[in-house]
Amino acid sequence: MPHQYRISVEKLDDAQQTTHSLSFNTINHDDIFKILERVDGKFGFSDEQTKSFIVGLKLFGEVMMQERKHPLFEELGPQFKQFMKKLKSSV
Repeated sequence: MPHQYRISVEKLDDAQQTTHSLSFNTINHDDIFKILERVDGKFGFSDEQTKSFIVGLKLFGEVMMQERKHPLFEELGPQFKQFMKKLKSSV
């Protein structure tokens, strides 16, 4: 069962005021929050780096899975699959 998410991104200026923002809805076959709990501290990344990495990876991976026949992904597909196996074995 797919999980539904609303993703929001805000660009901040030096005074931490929002200058630009975007928000969109998306789905993912994984529960991103459960993944974040499972990997917490296991990569040696900061908390912010871990969140950025996992959320970005899951958003990218979902689009790539949905559009796997798109020419843009044909060379990356096999390497991405291998990378995900390595990542999952380290968690």
